[in-house]
Amino acid sequence: MDHQTASSYAGPDRQITPVPDASRQAAFLVLVAAVLWGTTGATQVLAPPEASALGIGTARLCTGGLILLAWALAHGGTAGMAACWTRSTWALTVVGTGSVAAYQALFFSAVRSTGVATGTLIAIGCAPLITGLLGLAIKERLTRLWAVGTAMTVAGLTLLSVPGGAALVRLSGVLYALAAAAAYSTYTVAGRMLLSRGVDGRVVVGTFFGFACLPIVALSAGDDFTWLTAWNGIGVTLWLGIGATAVPYLLWIRGLRTTAVSSATAIGLAEPLMASALGIFVLGEAATLWTLTGMAAIVAGLAVVGRDGTDAREPATRQ
Repeated sequence: MDHQTASSYAGPDRQITPVPDASRQAAFLVLVAAVLWGTTGATQVLAPPEASALGIGTARLCTGGLILLAWALAHGGTAGMAACWTRSTWALTVVGTGSVAAYQALFFSAVRSTGVATGTLIAIGCAPLITGLLGLAIKERLTRLWAVGTAMTVAGLTLLSVPGGAALVRLSGVLYALAAAAAYSTYTVAGRMLLSRGVDGRVVVGTFFGFACLPIVALSAGDDFTWLTAWNGIGVTLWLGIGATAVPYLLWIRGLRTTAVSSATAIGLAEPLMASALGIFVLGEAATLWTLTGMAAIVAGLAVVGRDGTDAREPATRQ
């Protein structure tokens, strides 16, 4: 299954003829998901001051994960959920679930060790590169457009991360962030492979995020969650769980059906772009020439990657 025919592969025994418009729509769904993810940072500002980063992440994952799990059960039933645990899918399910939980823990460890700017840049900026390489494992061919677009978005992220001076860099934090990028890339590829085996996308995200609640809860067992009794704590948790987790991941997994994992992860770099825009226009953070230049570079890079995701599939319709 190469990069050009990946979107037409629906399972081991059946082929689907892709439609170019479907690829464009899929890329748009991934973009909308990334924009919703980008609201996470601004939303956290509204949480009670005593809420820790890990506590907020746990509340977000559990709320969104349980919603996704309930949605999957409602639409797929127990028979549908069992599709993730067959002889050909259970290993991918375990890897994907473990990677979702690992990403949360590793990402928060990264930003705690080396700062939000550097940790986010490495974790999110390196994900497309790692995912592209992992995509080779499912025979998705990397293209020049993907390389150019990804380079532009990573360059833009660099400008966003250090607009006012040197960033804090610690080796431990860098390693955590690289591991977080690898975890994100791993569950993206695992999800795509489950889709190629005919597993419903809602079942995939419901299983990944629903079962990932267990290890993340164990990790944050010593945290103080009394902030959840405050109105702003409830509001923040509901938005992070529904608007920034459940809804975008349903859009993401649907878009991933006809978008290469390399392109999907690169489009996901719209997340820090949205976070920066909210910081400037909603939270009143300072906008420098570096910031604006970085945002423009990300937009341009996303356009290139989005074109790559469409062009790579159009030849398949002419087979």
